[in-house]
Amino acid sequence: MKLSCMGDSITNGHGLDSKLRWTSLLASRLDIEVSNHGVSGDTTGGMVGRFDYMLRSEQPKYVFIMGGTNDLSFGLSDSLIISNIKTMTRQARHLGIQYIIGVPSTYYPSSDAYLYEINVDEFVLRLKGLQARLKEFIQIDQCVSIDFSYGLQRNHFLEDGIHPNASGQVIMAEKSIEVIREICY
Repeated sequence: MKLSCMGDSITNGHGLDSKLRWTSLLASRLDIEVSNHGVSGDTTGGMVGRFDYMLRSEQPKYVFIMGGTNDLSFGLSDSLIISNIKTMTRQARHLGIQYIIGVPSTYYPSSDAYLYEINVDEFVLRLKGLQARLKEFIQIDQCVSIDFSYGLQRNHFLEDGIHPNASGQVIMAEKSIEVIREICY
């Protein structure tokens, strides 16, 4: 079985050795092929631009899609993020590939959050709004999802408060394993 993962630095496992990333843990635990196409700083618009090529070149059975946190930090709307995710789901459906939507984790602002030049309170509020919109889309679309918006605590993140650390990656892998087992076995 082959799973391709599209996303940003959270999907990528930013700041960690590749063996510690949730996608690597998932691959080794289930003995499946997982390719990680998470790109740090990418927006859902950038993902749309890479998506079709990834699907056609890899021809996976399943594709995981998660993004939107960078879009929010650039001031892009929830509607645009959802529209881009819908574009990717339509492409996957057209190619007969089952998609899995990821709901991004919560943000735990660090003491140096001001360095990112964002209004932390506004970002947290917008992230919660995006999480709710994604869950609404998942419910309407009745698609498979992995919800990372709960279960991860502050101590599961790197100092920046947005990227899961090694223990956070284990939790992400466990959540993913549960869902993948449900749909594949």
